Order: sequence, then C-alpha cells, then structure tokens
Amino acid sequence: MKVDRKVADKVKFTLKLVVGLGLVVYVLRSNMVDFAALGEVIFRPLNLGLSLVAYTLMTVVIVARWHLLVKAQGLSLSFKELFSLTMIGNFFNTFMPGSVGGDLIKAWYVAGQEPKRKTKAIFTVLLDRVIGLTIIVFSAAATLLLFREWLAGRAELKVLAYSLWAFTGATIFFGGLFFLSTRVRIPQVSRLMELLKDVKFVGKVLEALLLYRNELPTMFKAVFFSFLNVLLLSSLWAIHGMAMGIDITLAHYFFIVPIGLTVSAIPLLPGGIGVGQVAFFTLFSWLGVKNPEQGGTLCTLLQVHLILFNCLGAYFYLRFKSARPSKNMATGCISDSEMYSV
Repeated sequence: MKVDRKVADKVKFTLKLVVGLGLVVYVLRSNMVDFAALGEVIFRPLNLGLSLVAYTLMTVVIVARWHLLVKAQGLSLSFKELFSLTMIGNFFNTFMPGSVGGDLIKAWYVAGQEPKRKTKAIFTVLLDRVIGLTIIVFSAAATLLLFREWLAGRAELKVLAYSLWAFTGATIFFGGLFFLSTRVRIPQVSRLMELLKDVKFVGKVLEALLLYRNELPTMFKAVFFSFLNVLLLSSLWAIHGMAMGIDITLAHYFFIVPIGLTVSAIPLLPGGIGVGQVAFFTLFSWLGVKNPEQGGTLCTLLQVHLILFNCLGAYFYLRFKSARPSKNMATGCISDSEMYSV
C-alpha cells in the first residue's frame, strides 16, 4: 500500500511535535531548569549584548568557511550573499525545524543562484555542515583525551569517550586515504570511483567532492575556522556559566558544549528546546556537578539568546525575497528535479 507523501510528512511532523512537547513536560516535572536563576540573567543587557555580539562573530566565521568551499568549486557567490543565506537558514532552522531545515533552505537558494551548477552549489552546503559537525566531535574527543581523569568511575563517560575516539580515528583514517589518493594510486579506491561516476546524481556529487582533493590548504583553513567557532561558542557558554556561579572549568565546556549542542540538533522543537535541557542536565550529572539543573538553566539562557539572534534572519529573508521576484526563489520552493538537474 502506497502512503501519500504529504500524509507521511504530516504524521512525521506530528510525532516530532508530540515527542518534543513530551520532553518539555519531562524537563519541567524533573526541575531541570532553575527558572528563578534564569530570570535574573536572561534579559540582562550585558548578558544579551554579549551573546548577540558572539553569535555575530560566529556567523562571520561560519560564512568564511562556507565561502572557502564555494570558491574551491569555482562558484560566483559572494561573502555578502552567503552571509544573507546563512541568516535566512538560521531563521528557518529556528522556527521550522521539523519541516524545512535551515540547510535545505540554503540549498534551495544556492541552487537558484547557480542554475548551471546546482549540484556543486548544494554540495558546498552539505560539506560545510559535515566539516562543522565533525570538528565539534573532534573537539569533544580531544578534550576527553587530555582530561582522561574525568572518566574515572564514570561508566557513561567512558562509553561516550570511546565512541568519540573511534569516530575521530575513523574519520582521520578515511580522510587521509581521500587526500592520499591524489599522490598514491589505490586500486580498490580507483575502481570504486569509476563505478560511482556512472551513477547520474552520485557521479555529479563525486565530481564535486573530488575537486577538494587538490584543495588541501582550503580544507585546512575550513578546519581552522571550525575550531575557531568551537572556541568562540565554548567561551561564550563559559562566560555565562561563570556569571551564573557554575563551578566547572573552561576545559569542561570544551567537552560539554560540543556534545550537548550536537544532541540538541535533533529537529523536534525550535532551537532544540527540550532536547537541549535533557542533554546538558545529563552531561552536568555525568561530570559530577552538584546542581546539574544549572546545565539545563544555562542551556535555556543560550537558547533564548540564539532564537532572538536568529530572528534577525527575517530581515535578510524579506530583502532577499524582494530582490528576487521569481516564485521559486521568493518561496524557496524548488522541486527536486529542478534542484539536481545540471
């Protein structure tokens, strides 16, 4: 029996909404957020101003990384255009996470900007996200490697640490093979590449990916920008945490923030609400913090600040929409056949 796609999407969205709201109820009933402490700092001008400045800097860093990947593909998108698209993506990712993700919106608009090279343009969005998430995991893995004493007597942290180290090791190994293949011919890899090139869409994606084999300096710069973003983000959390009297070290934040935000990216409710509180409460508990609800409180503070910052994306969306009157670009509604045809 064939299920109507629209019906399936509605069911999927409803399930996400139910699970998300269920998590919110669980957070409230479990006292994972200290609302009294939150109320004292959440809209304090200094705290809010610090967050908005930091999120602006982080957005510039992220756009700089994406711009590097775009230039390597020979695309004509400017830094200014990519900044606008990133802000638009942030806006939609915040308010429509269950149906239209920010990356999908960015991919639609980029495809419209580069109609003759849609696959390459869309691939930069995917690769940018992959690099960002990978470095976030690397940061957490490196922190746990440097502070292995945290693992003593904490079985949950050990399992998480081994998983992170395994992922990091595998990524470095296969990444090394990818770039090494430009200098040393590996027969098995070469045969696989030839087979994949014959598959229409996969071949186009592979062609876009292979361009980066000869762009090692570009990839190193992209990795650097990713680490810089993690540094800025973790420092922001640490500053707010110290202001709230949370008694953990800066090093703890370089583990907690990357892992907590990765889990919070599960698209249930806007801004990771519900998922984030559970994630940070749990991580604070695993680290032996006496008042783990401080984790949920700090998470809520930064979530609200980020949502307020992402609201600025509405301005960029309205400007972008008015500058491009065509129906597809104004609404972001580009069909799959249009998006992937080159």
